[in-house]
Amino acid sequence: MTNSLFDRLTEAKERKYELEKAIRRQNQFRSRLNELERQIIRLELDLESEQADVDKLTRMTLTNLFHTLLRSKDEQLEMERQQAVAAALKLSEAKQEQSKLKEEIMQAGMVISANLSAEQEYERLLKEQEQFLRSTPGTAAELMAMETEIAAQQVTVRELNEAFTAGRRVLASLEPAIESLDKAINWGNWDTWGNGGLISTHIKHEHIDDAKASIAAANHELKSFRDELADLQRSLDIHVDISGLLKFGDYWFDGLITDWIVQKRIKETQDRTCEAAHEVRTVVKKLQAEYTSAEAALNGLRTKRISWLERQQSN
Repeated sequence: MTNSLFDRLTEAKERKYELEKAIRRQNQFRSRLNELERQIIRLELDLESEQADVDKLTRMTLTNLFHTLLRSKDEQLEMERQQAVAAALKLSEAKQEQSKLKEEIMQAGMVISANLSAEQEYERLLKEQEQFLRSTPGTAAELMAMETEIAAQQVTVRELNEAFTAGRRVLASLEPAIESLDKAINWGNWDTWGNGGLISTHIKHEHIDDAKASIAAANHELKSFRDELADLQRSLDIHVDISGLLKFGDYWFDGLITDWIVQKRIKETQDRTCEAAHEVRTVVKKLQAEYTSAEAALNGLRTKRISWLERQQSN
């Protein structure tokens, strides 16, 4: 590699930085301009209202006569004029700021236009730098070692993300199941103690059926979650069963004892489901934290590699 390539890469990096900075600033200016323009509309309405109050007092009306007789018209008029002047000053200041922001947006646009190709030029030169270093025995091994480390970290990030996503799918099924079981318990209480009859029994079992469907989905997702955890050399032994709940006996042998047994089994199932959800949620939170940390480490390795590429010069 020649020094001229290093210099051109350094220059392209600086232009790339200027481009990114100008884009950030332009977005900030535009956001502030949008808010300021909304403020100007409010200030124009305020000024219009204050001027209307002044106009009312300067016209001959019964109200003016009333104020004159009480010797308060001049004081009232002066106060309204001061408020109108204050509103006009605020509006003037806002419009001046509006003009400055438009100018700054235009200036940032000029910087963006001047450096529009900087990012592509930087990437091209960095690639050229990389190819040169790959062909140099002294640097090829070091570059390969960094890329091997990055590749391994990428695998870790992907595996953690896949496990985290699978765990979220389990929770997406367990949480509705808990809610359905809670509703079933409430209707069961009405069925047991409030003489709800067949209607409340039917509604209760509709919620139980909903819970069964959600738990069946959760058990299916748990298999995928276990597989993803196995890729990370971890295990999770959770299974929720809802098949043992009474149903026909609840309908045809309706009574306090049967209702109590059904309620007991629903509550037991809800407890097991809550325990499973708590355990999965704990694992998911840990996976999320590990994923965030692993992703940050991956970004750090990539940044380190790019910095290393930028610093290399020929002897």
